[in-house]
Amino acid sequence: MASTQHKLEYFGYRIIEKLVCSLPDSSLAAFARPFAFFIFYVLGIRKQVTLQNLAIAFPERSLSWRKKIAYFSYLHFSVMILEFMKMQKWSQQKVRSKFRLAETDKLLQVLKNGNGAILVSGHFGNWEVAMGYLYTYRLRSTAIQQNQQNDLINQRMKSLHRQWGIHIVDTRGAVKNCEIALANGRIIALLGDQDAGHRGVFVPFFSRSAATHVGAAVLFLKTGAPLFLATCYRVSQQQFEFRFQRINNSGINLSPEDNINRITAQLMRQLEAAIKKHPEQYFWMHKRWKTVPK
Repeated sequence: MASTQHKLEYFGYRIIEKLVCSLPDSSLAAFARPFAFFIFYVLGIRKQVTLQNLAIAFPERSLSWRKKIAYFSYLHFSVMILEFMKMQKWSQQKVRSKFRLAETDKLLQVLKNGNGAILVSGHFGNWEVAMGYLYTYRLRSTAIQQNQQNDLINQRMKSLHRQWGIHIVDTRGAVKNCEIALANGRIIALLGDQDAGHRGVFVPFFSRSAATHVGAAVLFLKTGAPLFLATCYRVSQQQFEFRFQRINNSGINLSPEDNINRITAQLMRQLEAAIKKHPEQYFWMHKRWKTVPK
């Protein structure tokens, strides 16, 4: 049974959700701005972590530039949360209209035989809108995600994901569930850029070794399913671009450990290149370099 605190949190979440759904899309950024300002400048939640990460990634940039990028990163993710809430009111046609460019043909080509594909991205751009866009092509996806502490909010978010053909699976038993999903022609969507602790492998990310999850590489090697680095980034207030880069299987005859390292490093290298073009759309708040090599 949900605690009183969780019920109150859920009640507050639903109030904000209903308010957001009543707003025109064009006003979401304006609605998000005071939240981003309050969290960054007043509460300072994760502000120092964000600035430290930006200093690691962009040591050549000035402190004022990094502070500017940090604030816009908070604003970007505030807008993204509101867009996730608002998506329940969007039609499939509405979602498609929000994409100025989408290299979907690269993905559709490999899905013609009925097999699935693995899409890896990071906490960059708007991955929620991206998965909604794929659903307009009748492409269903499976995503690995840790449960929220508040089960009421957790179930609500899962319900919103199901509307766009996204099935959420827990990290426990994820590889087996993803293998089954791939065999059924589904897309596996992974965000592979958070600190993985010593369970991951250390690969370069902005010239510093970062503990990185290996799930995508493991699935790729076990199933042979096509593997892509996918990025969906904002190019204007209500327009996105969706790009795909296929990961090749050259050097696949290396040892299993080397194969995993090579594939994971290639994914992070391509993600880093995308982030450098739009650094304000990356989630700098998490402790990406928290774990250091032994």
